Amino acid sequence: MYGRKRRKLFMIAAVCAACVSGIASTTVSADENNTENVTNALEKTDIFENQNQIDEAFKSELDNKYPLENALIVVNPYGTSPLSAVAVFSTEEATGGTITVKGKSPENDIVGNIESAKDHIVPIYGLYNGDTTTVEISLEDGEKSSFEVTTEKTEMDYGDVKMEIFDEANYDYSNLSFLCSTMGSVYAIDGAGDIRFYTNMGGSLGVHLLANGHLMMPAPYVLKASYYKEGLLEVDLNGKIYREYAIPGGQHHDFRELSNGNLLVASDSPDLSSVEDYVVEIDRESGEVVWELDMKDLLDIEDGASASMESDGSAEEDWFHNNGLWYDEANDLVLLSARHKDAIVAVNKTDKTIAWILGDPTGWDKTDKSLFFTPTGDDFEWFYAQHCVSMLDNGDIMLFDNGTAKVKRIDNDNRVTGDQVYSRAVIYHINTDDMTVSQVYEYGKERGADWYADWISGVDSLDGTKDHLFITAGSHLYSEEENRSDFYPSDMFRQGLTKMTHIDQVDEGNLTAELTLSGDSYSVLTFRAFRMPLYTENTDFDITAKPEVLGSLGETPYETQDIDLSSAEALPEGWTIKLDDLKVSVEGNYQMESKADEPEDGTLVLSNDTETREYALTQTSTEGDNGANVKVSGWVSTDSLDGEEWEIYIQADGKLYNTKYKLAL
Repeated sequence: MYGRKRRKLFMIAAVCAACVSGIASTTVSADENNTENVTNALEKTDIFENQNQIDEAFKSELDNKYPLENALIVVNPYGTSPLSAVAVFSTEEATGGTITVKGKSPENDIVGNIESAKDHIVPIYGLYNGDTTTVEISLEDGEKSSFEVTTEKTEMDYGDVKMEIFDEANYDYSNLSFLCSTMGSVYAIDGAGDIRFYTNMGGSLGVHLLANGHLMMPAPYVLKASYYKEGLLEVDLNGKIYREYAIPGGQHHDFRELSNGNLLVASDSPDLSSVEDYVVEIDRESGEVVWELDMKDLLDIEDGASASMESDGSAEEDWFHNNGLWYDEANDLVLLSARHKDAIVAVNKTDKTIAWILGDPTGWDKTDKSLFFTPTGDDFEWFYAQHCVSMLDNGDIMLFDNGTAKVKRIDNDNRVTGDQVYSRAVIYHINTDDMTVSQVYEYGKERGADWYADWISGVDSLDGTKDHLFITAGSHLYSEEENRSDFYPSDMFRQGLTKMTHIDQVDEGNLTAELTLSGDSYSVLTFRAFRMPLYTENTDFDITAKPEVLGSLGETPYETQDIDLSSAEALPEGWTIKLDDLKVSVEGNYQMESKADEPEDGTLVLSNDTETREYALTQTSTEGDNGANVKVSGWVSTDSLDGEEWEIYIQADGKLYNTKYKLAL
């Protein structure tokens, strides 16, 4: 339809379709060479090279000077955003204009501005999945053209999607609802309930619009199961990667862009011995850690424990479970949402001391009582196992109260269950002069158990006040057989449960619109959602920008051992070894005969002429038909390996294997 040049670009895009990691890498199957008595160098190739080739191809296409009526249209150019495209054309004089991606009804049209130029590469956002969408371009000089753009069908399983708008006057169709699925995809739904954007190139636990118009989301590689990612990706809605930030300890749940451009990131201890209890500030230009906070330095691990630890199925290493961040610039405070403490903890950023703790003071026996607030007012309720802390323009504290148990861990026997469970979006006013707190707003309690969301979920203010809120109750589970909704994260994969997400726009206490997802798939559940137009004021699609990796994963802990490597066996089939700019990683599996047996410790062994190092691998056991299937995975940062040559061995299933590969960095 669009000629040979469009097909050439598609061929290049197909090469990049798998380039979702944003870093240089190559994959080697261990069975390729394990019978040879040769050790091969593990090589890496630059995946960014494919993205750069696509950008260069776009530049070349500009030389063809396509007129607007014959514009070159390329769908999903980088292979990671199937409902996006670009239009390439030129005009004799510099001119701007508008692009309209037609909706199924006029109110769901998506409109963006075209900057003034002679050569144009215009992003097209908001195409329908597996369908043909009309795209209209109107230039300021009066020239117009219309195109029919068809996308291939992308499989998406978000259950039954129902969109209800109760108050048209308060609903802004130009903003879409961006949903962060628990299965890692990010997608946008319009006012008719249709999906108009989709990507699964990164993670979904912590996605925000940046000041420059790009999105930032978790990088795809998992440092530690199940959602501790190696860092953050900066992308546009066409899937072009601009930067990846690697972080020692990785990223989870949330981050915030500071006014100076730096990134405040929810992280883990650098050696991952404890999780969700670190915060780091990342320099935006260098990727270096310029500030870090370890909550173990400020709080006793067992003090103030939440009853949610009993029902979450969490390990004790997840003692704090920070699932949200906010920076109060006026008071230089970092606010952390500690689910496993039922508390919002405010930390003085300069001296790393606790300023105050908002939450039920029960069970905090080892913490200064003066840090806690005294409730006032008749309608006051504490929150439990909360998510998503933020601060309104007037300084009030807003959060999503999941409402787990409604008691502390020491009172777990009295936890609330059955029809008595409910969740809320709630706002508190705090007075730090007399250390009092009052509840000024709540929504959700009146919805009862039918709206209960025990984990994930969140609340945003659309205008910085309590009057216009966007609320995600993202983890409702319901058993029709038992007629109950009091389920927990440990039940998420249980068969026979209906999974639901409720996303509500509430204006001045009234329900303006509700988006409901319902089905059997875990993808139905939603970590968080936010409102945003597909074309922002700073929408930027820059083919001249070169992607880069900033920061590092730090040094990976190891033990020096004396191991007889001469007895190593050939590595069995099915193992994968990868090398990229940040790490070497391995993944494989084996089977144990007995389901009751515990797997022996697994290690990645790196050896050279001077030393032999052992790095711990993670092993996960699941029941199989004939015993237990054990998945083995792990990684080693390349930071401490530069300038050395290392032979690679793997210890698993009580055996030592020679991979027949070496690192030469």
